[in-house]
Amino acid sequence: MKKITAFTGSNNPNSINEKLIQSIIKKFPDQNIDFIDLKKFNVPIYSQDIEQNGIPKPIKKLFQLFTETDAFIIASPEHNGLPSAFLKNMIDWLSRIDQRFFSEKPVLLLSTSPGPTGGKTHLQTLEKLVLRWGGLFVEQYSLGSFDQNFDKNNLSITDPHENIKLKKAVVALINGQALTKKSNVEVVQDFFKSFQKGNMEQVLNSFHTDCYIVSVKEEERPKEQLHGIYRTKEEAKQFLNNITSTFKTKDFTVQHISSAGDNLVMANGTFSHEVKATSKLFNSTWILRCIIADGKIKEYRFYEDSAAFIAASAV
Repeated sequence: MKKITAFTGSNNPNSINEKLIQSIIKKFPDQNIDFIDLKKFNVPIYSQDIEQNGIPKPIKKLFQLFTETDAFIIASPEHNGLPSAFLKNMIDWLSRIDQRFFSEKPVLLLSTSPGPTGGKTHLQTLEKLVLRWGGLFVEQYSLGSFDQNFDKNNLSITDPHENIKLKKAVVALINGQALTKKSNVEVVQDFFKSFQKGNMEQVLNSFHTDCYIVSVKEEERPKEQLHGIYRTKEEAKQFLNNITSTFKTKDFTVQHISSAGDNLVMANGTFSHEVKATSKLFNSTWILRCIIADGKIKEYRFYEDSAAFIAASAV
């Protein structure tokens, strides 16, 4: 059975975000949801001076617990439109062991507050950061007007509509599938954002399991050759390895992305790569033609100035 680790970003002993998590544990008794009380992991505010003496033992223990789980539920209070300093400190310490400490595992973000928005504003910030920390964002849920919509004695949400929304979010986490369906253009936009950040694991995750890739020319190729045909997600990994072993990207600009009907997306832009073998710059415009299926890139055709590549590769 999948193990789910749940925790809050609050150090308040009467945390309403903790109560929201407890309501989930009560609602899903057959799921293996383990609540970790971060308040028991007493660590100082992060500083480089303290780190010189080693990572605190509580953080090492917490990191080990993270490695033993399959998914995460984080209930985060909003402090001035941002995550709490308490949560940020825990993150700062964990990231000193491994920047991607969520290890490509699904993450569900929650928040609640006495106010009508439920602290959802800062979840947009957390969603982006979860990707940086190696998490696979699944969904977010916010419960507004906590005092009016939550029964503290029974640890349950009283609003039926909110109950349904929360249940859908938790089921999405259990299934490891996001509820919010991205548009075809958003799929390609996220692909390029990951590429520009150098996050090749997220780039690879953008490809369909049964993808078909054409790099410049539609012909068979030796394994280490960059240009040619790649089939399936396994060969997509080779495609990305060939890119990173061939080039050091100086600039990659996306000028335009648009839907071209049905599941077709077109994009174009410019790039400047340093060819590692020669240290010469390879500058080119590029065009991309994608077909999207199941929220992933199923067919990928990328075209660039191959003559300029040959010139930059010449010793």
